[in-house]
Formats: sequence, C-alpha cells, structure tokens
Amino acid sequence: MRALLAALAVLALAGCSTLPTAGPVHTANPQIPAGYTVDVLAEGPVMDASTQEIVEGFLRASAYGFSDDFAVARQYLAPAVADEWNPATGVRIYSAAANPAFTRAADGGIRVTIDQVATLDSSGRYTEAVTAVTADFTLVRDRDGQWRIAVLADGLLISDLNFQQTFSWSPLYFLTDDAASLVPDTRWYPFEGRAAAIVRGLLGGPSGWLEPAITTAFPNGTTLGTGGVSVQDGIAVVDLSAGALTAGQEERSLMLTQLHATLSSITEVRSVELTVSGQRVDAGEAARELTIPTSVASPVMISDGALARFNGREVVVVEGAEDLGELEPSHPAVPFEGVDAPTVVLSGGDRLVTVPSPGIPPTVLYEGEDLAPPSIDRHGWIWTSAAQNPGNLAVVTAGTAGTVSAPWLTGRTVEQLRVAADGARIVVVSRVGEVVRIELAAVLRDRTGTPIVLGEPIRIGEGFANVGDVSWVDQSTVAVLGSVLSEPADRVHLVTIGGTSTALPPVEDAVSLTANRNARSVVVATADGRLYVRNGIGWREAAQGVSDPAYSG
Repeated sequence: MRALLAALAVLALAGCSTLPTAGPVHTANPQIPAGYTVDVLAEGPVMDASTQEIVEGFLRASAYGFSDDFAVARQYLAPAVADEWNPATGVRIYSAAANPAFTRAADGGIRVTIDQVATLDSSGRYTEAVTAVTADFTLVRDRDGQWRIAVLADGLLISDLNFQQTFSWSPLYFLTDDAASLVPDTRWYPFEGRAAAIVRGLLGGPSGWLEPAITTAFPNGTTLGTGGVSVQDGIAVVDLSAGALTAGQEERSLMLTQLHATLSSITEVRSVELTVSGQRVDAGEAARELTIPTSVASPVMISDGALARFNGREVVVVEGAEDLGELEPSHPAVPFEGVDAPTVVLSGGDRLVTVPSPGIPPTVLYEGEDLAPPSIDRHGWIWTSAAQNPGNLAVVTAGTAGTVSAPWLTGRTVEQLRVAADGARIVVVSRVGEVVRIELAAVLRDRTGTPIVLGEPIRIGEGFANVGDVSWVDQSTVAVLGSVLSEPADRVHLVTIGGTSTALPPVEDAVSLTANRNARSVVVATADGRLYVRNGIGWREAAQGVSDPAYSG
C-alpha cells in the first residue's frame, strides 16, 4: 500500500504543470481497492510537552497503533509501564462529535472524560453502551525531565470515527445443532492481521449467550497452527493444530464450510485450504450448502378484512381468505417455503387462528389475553405470548401446544417476538414498567426440533423509548420500528447484532414493518393503511388500505 501511495504522489507531482486553473467544479469519490489499508503514521512525543499534550499524543498514537504494534504509543509511557500496558484487553469507543474533555486529576495527573457510545471486549464483541466515562492518567518526569505516563488502564480509548477506520466487523459462522444452517456471531477485528484473528475467534467458540443453541465442527482444543493464515490469489490457507486430524470426513467438510463462510467477509478470499503443520489435509468438498429457509417472495397483509399479498404492483386477495371479517384479523404470520405449518392470524387479539383455504375452515390454535404477534420458525412451531408474561412463551403446531421456559421474562409485558430464520435465536421486545428492552436469546431444542427453553439474553438496540414492531432483515440485522430518546416519532432503525445501528428516513405514522433477507426489502405500513417500500435512500408509497405486512417467519 505504501508503494501505491508513493506512486500516486509521484504522478501527482509530475502533473502539477498541467493542473487546470479554470472550468467547472466536479465531485469525486475515490475508492481504495479492497484489501488495502492506509497506514497512518503517528508522531512520538515532542520535547517539553505538557502533561495534557502527552496524554493527547498518546491517545492519537494508540488509536492507530495496530499498524506499528503500538511502538509509537509506548514512547509516551514511562519505561516501567511501556512493556506492561496491554492494549488488547478491550476498547472504549466515544463519539467523535464530542471531543474528550481534559481536566487535572486529584494526583496532578490528567483526567479524560468522554461520551462513550460502545465497548469492545478482548474477543471482539461489540456492545452499545451510551454513558459518560472517565479515564485517569498519572504522569512522572523521566531522567531527561520529560513528562511520561506512569499509570493508566489497559485497553484503548478511541473515537467512533477512528474505530471505523481501524476495525471491521466479521461474522463468525457456527452450526445449528442439526447442522442444517449456519449461525453468525459478529465480532470486530483490526484490519492488521484480520484473517488470523477471524480464525482464532472461530476456533475459540461462540459467545456465551449463543453457545447453548449451536455447535461447531472443529474438535475441542483445535487452535491455529504455526503457519497461521495466508491469503494469496483468492485462496486462504489455514494451518491448524494436530487436534484437527481427529475430525472425521463429514466434520472436516463442515469445518471447511465454517471457514469459507467466515473468511468470505474478507473480499479477496474465494476458497479455503486446510493444513496441519504445513501439510495439506484432505477435507473434501465443503459440506452441502447450509442455508436458512426461503421466505415467501411477496409479503402478506390484511386488506379490508381479507388476507392479501402485495406482488410489487398491486394487492391481491389470497384465495379462500377473502372474508375474514368475523375473525377481526391482524398480524398474519407465514411459514417459510417447504415448512409444514399453516398461515395464521391473531383474531381479536386474544386468539391464534389458522387462515382458511378453499374447503378448510379456520381453526383456533391458542387462546390468551392480549397475545403478541405470532412468529413461525423453520421447524413449523408458531410462537406467541400473553402480554403479561408468566416466565415462558407459548408454542403450537397444528396438533400440539407447549411452552418454552424463559424465567427472565417473568412479570414483564411482552410486546413483540421474532424467531430468526436459522431457528437458533429469537428477538423479544418487552417492557419493564416504562423501560423498553430489546433482547436476543438462544433457542434450545430437543432432538426433534421442539423448543424447550430460552437461554439468558443479551440486550441490543440501546436507547429506545418505544418499539412498535421488529423484523429480522438478515442473519445479522434486526429492523426496529421505534424511537430513541432524541426522536419525536417512530422510524426504522437497522440494528446490527454485535454492531452499530443506522436510522432510515422516517415514514409518517409508521406502525408496522417486515423484511426479507436485506435492507432493500423492508416494507412499512402506516396507521391510515398506506404501504411504503424502499425507493433509493427513501420510501415510495405502493398501496393503500392495508395493515400488518409480513414475510415468512
């Protein structure tokens, strides 16, 4: 990359004599080729710098320290701590829009106060955490009379802008217990040494909250070998420890599948080869394609008391479901393609009812007070919950009803729930008093695929004061229709699990949404029955007289 930048600089200087001095102004959006990073060369401490200047310089140098293994950043530290400071223990990320505040601490050192927006742990797990945070730095003079930092906390303190320039997010792919689907566990790693870090993360196993619901094909104790990970001509060669040889041929094939899916986040990786101690391992071909089930192509919705589909041009009533008025239908749920489950609606808010089809009348599957909108998983189970939760969720099929234990929901008001297409995770929106919680939990199942218990949850989407609806956009993103404290009305937010959130342009009076595989598929309905679809960076009104759109799931 340095050679590329140098060549560009020479060309720029050579062309100075012919630079235009007149003519129209044009905009440009230069792109750095995939796989390249730009090295930012930090400066060491200057002579006679003040204590605040030393701390400021250290923060600048440590923000880009991955390019030089923090060599420049350590120049700001006293010799006794330069080798002991560990930047890899975690990252505190603050808003670049609010500069750090520097004050003198009680011991004469420097206290830095930041508006923290997120944290990153030592394993690359990102957590939104908005709060004011302080960091103290104690300084001493060295033998030359220069100030150096003698006491500081391990880890890094960098702005969100520096974070985006230094780190990238990578989903690590694990397996559902039946090895039918891949499940991502998002981590963030520095650009420097990213391929090896990704593989180490994969071999280290999933995050604790997700672990009970998934598995991995790698034998216990498998680590990255001395050969590490090399990427050349689109081929990633991954060297593993000898423990990998204990895997059978089917497990090796699944190992290759996990590695290929995980390393595909590095754009130049097209295929993966395995070695142990540098010797090629025959892993065969990657396992059969492991995919999540396919959603219906067109969302369904309620239209004038009927169940209808929006085909991209118009709203068309579903045969057999032309007149559901007596059911007072709302919130339809549709099974994935090939899944043996009925399409259902809420009837009057207190009954879960199958949608009639030609010759087949509706059937009441479940009754409860003020039910949450239903969700159908890839195993055919239909999920719902009474608003006042007793510590479990209700699940039903055409002939069976049961409960899924979730003690952490006891006493809460459950407002929304959606099972991921992989069937291993569920997002639940609940309210504790006036506090809204959006949480993600693992779904534990028995060998038949029957859900039995939810694992301990993690919170996502911090700061929401209200949530009207949620939908899975893809395996790593949840669309949340809601408002954070600074917003006057609900709007669509794309919440990356283990990552950042993005707000889409608002739709006036939006009350429900659905999505299918990507952010371009998000569909929104309003309180007065208008249907909006994505149009460029905004929205386009596509239909009227509808409510509660739903793709599969």
